[in-house]
Amino acid sequence: MQVPAACISSTQKVYEMSSAILLYRERHGQTVFASVHDVKVSKEGAATIEAGTPVSKTGLMKMMQTLVPEDCAPAQLLGDHILAKGSDHLAWYCKPQKRQVWFKNDELGQDVSATTDHPGLVFIIGKGHWYVFAVKGNERPTSGTPLFVSPYLNVWKGGHICTGNIETPKGAMKFSTEAWEEAFFRSYFTHPNQHEKGALTKYRGGIFALWRALMKGRAFPTKSLVSSGETLGQVFERTVKRG
Repeated sequence: MQVPAACISSTQKVYEMSSAILLYRERHGQTVFASVHDVKVSKEGAATIEAGTPVSKTGLMKMMQTLVPEDCAPAQLLGDHILAKGSDHLAWYCKPQKRQVWFKNDELGQDVSATTDHPGLVFIIGKGHWYVFAVKGNERPTSGTPLFVSPYLNVWKGGHICTGNIETPKGAMKFSTEAWEEAFFRSYFTHPNQHEKGALTKYRGGIFALWRALMKGRAFPTKSLVSSGETLGQVFERTVKRG
């Protein structure tokens, strides 16, 4: 059996089947065994799976790391700020702190930057999406910690970040929290994605008044945070487990 494929350069390549992996399970049960087999292809193109040998879990993991290294979490010690990590998700906590932000907005200015106070934040990457939420206090959140709407432009209801033309971390940087934070805070905040009154903040005058005050040096008013109606555990269930 042959499979034709066109590369980006328009060059045609033909791939031949060379091996096969068979998975075995009990009826209606979980997969418990795997074997790898050579594949013999006749002149007519008919493929025959030959006798195989058992495959270990370690061998399968190494194969996946070779085929899709960007989807495999590297072995490393986790910092205290990491809340959850897996091959397809990453969640972490940022303590309240000062950060530089950039705006391209008629209300706040075009190509304007300032160092401002920010609340505690929880970032989550899961199922190909990116989310951000605010938290009160400065302690590492737990599953039962209430989350709040992050008071930023470019964030949809439910915490989903609009990436626009942001270059998100890939490859070896996919699991770097510093790289994701850099991508978020060094992007231009351009427009609110939630327009209902009080959706982004309780601050008097709304989201633009809040950021004008922060850009003038005001400490972040945590009383202005709007409840998301979810705990960290509920958000993790929605964004990662259920996707």
